[in-house]
Amino acid sequence: MIGMKFTSPLERLDPPAINSELGALNSWLDYHRATLLMKMEGLTPEQAGQPTVESGTTLHGLMRHLTTIEQYWFVECVAGSKEPYPYYDGEEIDWDWDLSRSEGLQADVDRYVALCERIRRITADVDPNATIVTKRGKEMDIRGIMIGMIEEYARHNGHADIIRELIDGVTGD
Repeated sequence: MIGMKFTSPLERLDPPAINSELGALNSWLDYHRATLLMKMEGLTPEQAGQPTVESGTTLHGLMRHLTTIEQYWFVECVAGSKEPYPYYDGEEIDWDWDLSRSEGLQADVDRYVALCERIRRITADVDPNATIVTKRGKEMDIRGIMIGMIEEYARHNGHADIIRELIDGVTGD
């Protein structure tokens, strides 16, 4: 994929204006997932991995970071499945941001999309009132986890807007 321009495999659909609570939570998560990948549309892998701000944050790194966060909250906490993280060994932090450990943008996008599909199955009929206990012992309802993820995406998609504009001047919603 070196030099090739990225095309998002996800279509961004506006969430329905009228929906059930669970439907709204899931549709807003999907909206933000697609928005994140949309921010890389038309970029080369090199551009998606280009740091433009002092922190070194990149569009590619944001996607890897959100892969890790989604896996923690939905696979580990909601589904109760403890599995190895693709960008974290349990000790050394910030692998998700370290693109020198990446197998490439396409491999990371494929992993992200597969995880999002898996999480859609996990949350398809989950009870938002059900509670889980985090590894730090905090009790939370699934509604709060889903709202927290929507907030996490909204914040990082704002970062993605700025990073994209700094890369090539493209702005968007």
